[in-house]
Amino acid sequence: MTDSNLTKKAIAEVLMELCEHKRFDKLKIADLTSACGLNRQTFYYHFNDIYALLAWAYEDQSLKFLREGVTLDNWDRRVLQMLDKMEEKKAFYHNTVSADQKVLSDCFFEVTNQLFLELFHRIDPDGKVSVQDREFYARFFTYGCTGVLINWIRGGLREPADVVEKQLVRLAKDTEFFAGKLDHF
Repeated sequence: MTDSNLTKKAIAEVLMELCEHKRFDKLKIADLTSACGLNRQTFYYHFNDIYALLAWAYEDQSLKFLREGVTLDNWDRRVLQMLDKMEEKKAFYHNTVSADQKVLSDCFFEVTNQLFLELFHRIDPDGKVSVQDREFYARFFTYGCTGVLINWIRGGLREPADVVEKQLVRLAKDTEFFAGKLDHF
């Protein structure tokens, strides 16, 4: 691991620790740099702002499970790994999403939309559904999954991660099943 990634991880760890007890919107960069023993210039060398740090932390902690090594055959396990990690860091996710849900929504949307595009390509390998329709369907399902994730976190992650994972997987599998049963209209 490079020195740059080590420094990013250290700053992200401090962010997660501080957000265990404090809402994200109450944090200042000075809080982070003081807790890390770094100066502001070092922070800005690695991140444009505190929101870039938050996005990096989400990616490094949980969203990586949907990016790295995910396939259409293992994505259900990867979703569960992501949700388990979020459940592990429950206070961090709750305190950041309650303060500003846009960062996680945008990051999750980007990765999930790609997964749905791949799913729709798998369902329709002959291209009977237009690219524009596939893109619309992917956005539609991505917005739904993003809403489920954000509501789960804002609600305090009360349902176990495996229950949420099963609901999301069932949605995708039922979509694939019904797509095979219906003719394109």
